[in-house]
Amino acid sequence: MFQTVPFNILGGVHENRTRSVSVQNTTNMYLQVNEYSDKQASLQSWYGQKLVNSVVGSNERGCYVMNEVVYRVVDDSLYEVNKLGIHKRLGTIVGGGRVIMADDGDNLVIVSGQVYIYTASKGTLKENENVNLSNVKSVALINSQFIYTTPALSFMSQPNLPEKVSGLDGIGAESSADELVRDYVFNRTIYRFGVRTTEPWYNSGVGQPPIDRLEGQQFSVGLGAIHSVAHTDKALYWLGDDNAIYRVSGNQYDRISDDCLSNAIEQMPVVNDALGYTVTLQGQDFYVITFPSANVTYMINEALGVNGWSQLSSGNNNDAYSATCSVHAYNNTYVASGGKWLTLERDVYTQDTDTILRKRTTKAFSAKDFNLNSDSMLMSRLQLDVEQGVGLITGQGEVPRMMVEVSIDGGRSFPHVLWMELGRQGEHTLRTEVDHMMHGNSFVFRFTMSDPVPLTIKGAYLKVKAAKR
Repeated sequence: MFQTVPFNILGGVHENRTRSVSVQNTTNMYLQVNEYSDKQASLQSWYGQKLVNSVVGSNERGCYVMNEVVYRVVDDSLYEVNKLGIHKRLGTIVGGGRVIMADDGDNLVIVSGQVYIYTASKGTLKENENVNLSNVKSVALINSQFIYTTPALSFMSQPNLPEKVSGLDGIGAESSADELVRDYVFNRTIYRFGVRTTEPWYNSGVGQPPIDRLEGQQFSVGLGAIHSVAHTDKALYWLGDDNAIYRVSGNQYDRISDDCLSNAIEQMPVVNDALGYTVTLQGQDFYVITFPSANVTYMINEALGVNGWSQLSSGNNNDAYSATCSVHAYNNTYVASGGKWLTLERDVYTQDTDTILRKRTTKAFSAKDFNLNSDSMLMSRLQLDVEQGVGLITGQGEVPRMMVEVSIDGGRSFPHVLWMELGRQGEHTLRTEVDHMMHGNSFVFRFTMSDPVPLTIKGAYLKVKAAKR
């Protein structure tokens, strides 16, 4: 006799190199804990992008906020961007690589092979002339003093004087003979990232420069990509030299990428070009990391830790996420994509004019998952617990549909293709289900939706019974 059994189709990214072990994936959606609902968790649609303005150029090199004003570098130009998205060109930043920026409230220091200083009170952009600041890889700020990182030494400037650095203001890695990659300040701690190790330091106010090591807190993992470092209010994130992703909170560091994700990173042709940034939306913090050479983007919901990973993509071919940096300013969250300047919007379901493909591939469900005393089973109906009646008035999405593919070989192939309707606008009582008789030892479900409407998945039910082989 068939029975209708609830089962958990929610989850993140757990793609094992052996597909029969796990093919789980979530793309352009994220797992969210529901504190005040009978459903403990749900999958929510990731935010869409709304175009504000754009400039000529295709190489977004970085964006930043100083004194509540946005600055960004596109191609070889530094721009100031106002709340209307109007770009004012301030000068030339030579090069084509990503930039790293820090500020003291008036001086914006930009590192891109060379060191540039934009002084807002004077409206001037100049290239550094201090010979001590050559081969600089990054810049950070603590207590009004800029910290410049070179492979051998870190130099500290005098307070609010970004160019005033002497040869006596340098200090190397002390706990180990490690080449320096980047200094990064988080919660008043200076994390001195090397190729193989990381040393937390603090501003002691004594000595030249006035910083000292926090004894006993060296991390035995370095920085694998200089631009992967980013932080939220609670945690600091980076790609380690061992191809795992790490997080520091309270001076304790933890690996937050599971074996599947770390193995996927290990298989990439290049990882040291990874780009990381954080986004805070509706009180939730996310860390986004893109691997340009591998053409893939991952994202973690900070509140869920290692279980909060999903993927972001752009276009119909699951390319890496188009947004390569993000800032919060003018009461909006902005992202940059090439020359485009866009806002992230909760109720927008396209990336500018591009389609967003939302996907969820589940784990493999066996008869034991449905408490069936059999090695094989027969299903007749699949029902989803989703938000219904979300159709648009006209156009694509007037009758929103979701494609459902089913695999009976552990996710190696998905030959069974079905379609579910989510209901026209206002059809909130429509049952989102499909009837299909299917036999197998296990079932993997893959859901895909491209219609520009909300998609919230809360659970699923399967009508199933035990069967003979």
